[in-house]
Amino acid sequence: MLQTYRSVFRAPGTAAFCAAGFVMRMPIAIYPIGLVLLISTRTGHYGFAGLLSGTYVVVNGIGNPILARLVDRYGQSRILLPASAVHVAGIAVVCLLAKLHSPQWTLLIPTAVAGFGLLAVGSLIRARWSLALADRPELSTAYSLESILDEVIFTVGPLIATVIATQVNAILGLLLGAALVTTGAVWLQRQRATEPPPHPTDAPRHRSAVRYRGMVLMTVAAGFMGAVFSSAEVTMIAFCGQHHHTGAAGLVVACLAFGSGVSGFVYGARRWQASLLRRFVSQALIFAALPVLFLAAVDIPVLAVCGFVVGMGIAPMLITAFGLIAEIVPSMALTEGMAWLTTGLSIGYGLASAAVGRIADAHGARVAFSVTIGSGVLVGVLAIALLRRIARPVAESEPVAVGS
Repeated sequence: MLQTYRSVFRAPGTAAFCAAGFVMRMPIAIYPIGLVLLISTRTGHYGFAGLLSGTYVVVNGIGNPILARLVDRYGQSRILLPASAVHVAGIAVVCLLAKLHSPQWTLLIPTAVAGFGLLAVGSLIRARWSLALADRPELSTAYSLESILDEVIFTVGPLIATVIATQVNAILGLLLGAALVTTGAVWLQRQRATEPPPHPTDAPRHRSAVRYRGMVLMTVAAGFMGAVFSSAEVTMIAFCGQHHHTGAAGLVVACLAFGSGVSGFVYGARRWQASLLRRFVSQALIFAALPVLFLAAVDIPVLAVCGFVVGMGIAPMLITAFGLIAEIVPSMALTEGMAWLTTGLSIGYGLASAAVGRIADAHGARVAFSVTIGSGVLVGVLAIALLRRIARPVAESEPVAVGS
């Protein structure tokens, strides 16, 4: 099984851009909780802390496809450093205002700027994998590897942010994130040989990736995927608190990521015969059914087991989703197409996170799990709609999915 993963690094430069991407996107799991801790460790309140974190996540989701379109047009190397500079400047201003104890509302604009300027790093790396391993079976394994690394990031990142904020200073956690973005961006920018070629500047502007058949459904489905992730995490934390085991919250949330990482590792080591579309629909239906298991949680150990099993449905679906994007949109819009998926995940994550906490406070964690269950069901419904949408005949004037 490990040999399967080693095979993806035989192409020159793949190990380097994979490592650079890992460093650069580590902060995506540090910033959201870091911003919450920046406020909550000083005031003891979570209202504005949640607003600040939600602002960052949602604006980042809005900025992803805009920056990705520029990447497709001009190339990664020309956009990486300017966009990252804007991001780092926003984080620096947030830290300075926090240090000076400025009014809380003054943090919103620089937080939004920081969110907008952070590129969808996973999309950049997956686009490089798509170029390096084009039409090779190892490409699915490479996407699996990226999903596993994402789970590592979302397991380790919050722990780093929490330890720094509670043991040292929350500002240092944000500054660490900015340093990682800078290091990763400079490292990746220098790797020109593996960079996907930009769309020629003298060629007609290509239509937005979201206009290709099936992309709107994919983006909306991603929004509900993000809602499942965030509502599950917040409700699991609330469940632990309401059962007087707040200290176990990190462990049970980690079980969700661990389950996803295990399934992603196994999934990527196999060679699949079914089409990406059929696999995506099958995995979306499994993903839709699994959150019902949360209703069986009667105590913390059972919740941890439920989290692990539900997590097993995450990585395979995301792996095939990113692979399907590569079939739906042409190569000249690939980065933007993948960024739209990330945008859906981010916006769904931010909105559900803001809503489910209030439900858990008012009605308890068991009721709040209904948001997770309902969001999962909608992912399954949208996957079936996507199958019908892509399978039907194409109008002559309609953008056609690549390979369909």
